[in-house]
Amino acid sequence: MELMIVMVLSLLLMAAVYYTYLLQSKSGQVQFQVAATQQDLRAVMEMISLDVQHAGMDPTLTNSIQGIVSVDSGLTALRMRMDFLPTNPLGDGLTNGANEDITYRLSGNDLQRVDNNGGITQVLARNVTNLNFTYRGRQSDGTIYDINPTGAGNALTSGEAEAVRYVRVRLFMQTDRVDPDTGNRITRTLERTICRRNGIQD
Repeated sequence: MELMIVMVLSLLLMAAVYYTYLLQSKSGQVQFQVAATQQDLRAVMEMISLDVQHAGMDPTLTNSIQGIVSVDSGLTALRMRMDFLPTNPLGDGLTNGANEDITYRLSGNDLQRVDNNGGITQVLARNVTNLNFTYRGRQSDGTIYDINPTGAGNALTSGEAEAVRYVRVRLFMQTDRVDPDTGNRITRTLERTICRRNGIQD
């Protein structure tokens, strides 16, 4: 009788330990997915920020480069040009080299960075549910104002694109797997306002 009682108690203890292990394992997997998603968001945002800051870069100082490309830039896509030659810090006054004409866009749930000159499309992140761009300008007295795209398909017109001083980027991304407790994927959002540093005339 004593042996049976000990065995039952041991089984109950082992069951409790196993149940605790399962809970900890599930929680750990969820936290790992959330951390990976947040890391991907930050990495992508850093890349977009660098390109926006370089948009309109013109080492030749001719001010002939339209940094934000109208028609192809709007609420869900952003195209930028820059004279950015790593082999020639003085530039060449052109934007036909690799990584000098870049588009960010969403294709399905894939966030793409397209090198329009090289014909190369990179998938920077998957499980991106939404990508959104908004724009602001700055008047000579320092007043910040919203720029709402009025071109066809909610794209920027040439004048609006030229006036863009700040680009606000919003990214929404989901985890690869569902949360075992809720049965849904966990969503994370990252927003950043980026200031263009090139080609701006106040």
